[in-house]
Amino acid sequence: MMMSHVQSVERTLKILEILADSPEGLSVTALSKTMELAKSTVHRLLSTLVSKGYVQQNEQNGHYQLGIQCLVIASSLLNNLDIRTVAKESLNSLAVSSGEVVHLCIEDKNEVVYIDKVESDQTLRMYSQIGRRAFMHCTGVGKALLSGFTDKKLNHLIDEKGLRKFTDYTITEKDALRKELTEIRERGYAIDEQEHELGIRCIAAPVFDHEGNVVAAISIAGPADRVTKDRVNGELAKEILAQSQMISRKLGYLK
Repeated sequence: MMMSHVQSVERTLKILEILADSPEGLSVTALSKTMELAKSTVHRLLSTLVSKGYVQQNEQNGHYQLGIQCLVIASSLLNNLDIRTVAKESLNSLAVSSGEVVHLCIEDKNEVVYIDKVESDQTLRMYSQIGRRAFMHCTGVGKALLSGFTDKKLNHLIDEKGLRKFTDYTITEKDALRKELTEIRERGYAIDEQEHELGIRCIAAPVFDHEGNVVAAISIAGPADRVTKDRVNGELAKEILAQSQMISRKLGYLK
């Protein structure tokens, strides 16, 4: 059965959509022409929106603009987005295209926490599980998350956790880690070059929220003979950057 639409609600939402594309605001006359409605009708709808805080009127030129209540609603939506739900489609896509295991991770108490995983269909798989914790300086996802740290926060992490050596490839010097993070910010992705576990290579990218903060990281990982350096810096880099950007946009990141 087709649902009937409430005309006044549709018109009200249309006003909000038009004003969202008009940062300088619009007059009642301009709005009525755009919507092809009588000025009296548009004014009545605007009055209701103003009274509820969704629209405000510029005192100098009388133009109408979006009000603070729109921001309140948008912020509430963004704050309540479940990163796992938002990222799921991208994780599945990466697993299919790469043929390797894909992870979604966050930072908690200066550690990486694996909060979602899509398994590889390969016979030889790497061991990992949801809920697992790991050091940040030696993992791809950890370094992707660290790329969003301030110098002060990074120093605190190093003081608290240290830079423990896991393999001969692990970064154990502060300056080397800082240089690595600068490179990650420039190219957009991090690489775990067998730094946590010999024989395992990983590429990871940060995920940003609507305020530009790094809130998560996604990764593709597998045996180094499959996840080769050429694949990492070629097809896998392209794929993971595209999906990390898609997730970030879903979280409201506009850059």
